[in-house]
Amino acid sequence: MVEPTGPLPASVYRRRRAIALGSSVLLVVLLAIGVSTWVSGGSPADPRAVADQRPASTSSSSPPTSGTIVPAGGSSSASPSPSPAPTTTSSAPPTTTSPPPPGPCPDESVAVSARVAQPSYRVGQAPLLTLVITNSGKLACNRDLSRKLRELVVLTGDNKTRLWSSADCYYEPPPESRLLQPGEQATYSIAWAGLTSAPQCAPSGARVPSGDYVVVGKLGKLTSEPTPFKLT
Repeated sequence: MVEPTGPLPASVYRRRRAIALGSSVLLVVLLAIGVSTWVSGGSPADPRAVADQRPASTSSSSPPTSGTIVPAGGSSSASPSPSPAPTTTSSAPPTTTSPPPPGPCPDESVAVSARVAQPSYRVGQAPLLTLVITNSGKLACNRDLSRKLRELVVLTGDNKTRLWSSADCYYEPPPESRLLQPGEQATYSIAWAGLTSAPQCAPSGARVPSGDYVVVGKLGKLTSEPTPFKLT
């Protein structure tokens, strides 16, 4: 290296040469940085340029965490597999067959009887007579109990002479059909005035004297056993 010459001390010239050399190196570094910035389109210190250098495949939304419900049509590897829905076994209710509607009561399922409120009455009193119709069968049934079919008849004690009937004189009421449950009774009462009567409401009305009598109940063709009572 050539030593500097001049009126000043040699150390001064050496310092000046070192400063010039450092300035040249600094200039080269600055030029290199400027060229790099121009090629990349922004300054390294520019946060927007740094953000633009992120990979394009990065999504702005974070993937769902474990337990996140994914909407229908979506998928997520982080979501757990859905548990199978519990299956319930339902048994069909037992089919029940409705019973048929009650039919008419056959004669063999109908019992007819006659009652007297007390066993003895004085002449002039009005004995209370009752017709009792009972469903003696095991099934409910319908029976025509129309007034024209019901009858109470008073006879002499020997059951030979007809004295009075509840059917001798009455008006024609509408038909009466009644549903009778098994063992159910239908009762019809009438106070007998103690006078005789005749069919078609013919005049009679003679007072019945004291003695032994019976009353019989009827429903159509069905007839009860005679029930005795006294007039004193």
